[in-house]
Amino acid sequence: MIKTVSIIFLFFFGFVFTAFSEVETIESKESTVVLSSESYLKIKGKTNVGAFECHFDMTTISTEIRINYRDYDNSIKFNNTKLTLPNIEFNCGGKAINRDFNKLLNTEEFPEIVLKLKEISKVHANDNETTAVIEITLSNIVRTYAVPICITKGSDLHVNGVMPLNINDFNLTAPTKMLGMVKVSPEIEIQFSLNILE
Repeated sequence: MIKTVSIIFLFFFGFVFTAFSEVETIESKESTVVLSSESYLKIKGKTNVGAFECHFDMTTISTEIRINYRDYDNSIKFNNTKLTLPNIEFNCGGKAINRDFNKLLNTEEFPEIVLKLKEISKVHANDNETTAVIEITLSNIVRTYAVPICITKGSDLHVNGVMPLNINDFNLTAPTKMLGMVKVSPEIEIQFSLNILE
């Protein structure tokens, strides 16, 4: 009986060790990507009287973005691959709404939104749609989302998607206007379309 248990233990330990060793041998790779001028990122939201749209100034992003990743069978996992978005670089169409937007994001205390790409599932043949795992840091609170994205390849690589968020998840309180009659919905969207030059 003891011998049988020992064999099972050794088999299990050997299996775990082998699997762990295989994971460790997957090489970390580095690359640099460049976003074209056609790329955009915007935040869309609604109030009880209309909608608003805030566009990020993409020219403020470094021309080259370094990425570090490991290529697995079914996915690509990234290490410290991120976009840092200063809140003040969003333009919502006017000074008053820009001021309200920065008040909503608590810009004075937390001036940046950070989007980290954690993982992308590999695209199957004849299918442009997949899922990206994106970690967002907003107002010093971190949340992770699985975001459907579309990847198309032409002269460059085109990646687009929509990330729905609820501002309540980040302990944010939307400002009200006109004695509380104009209220911002807690549901917003981050929409992105990135053209990656090759």
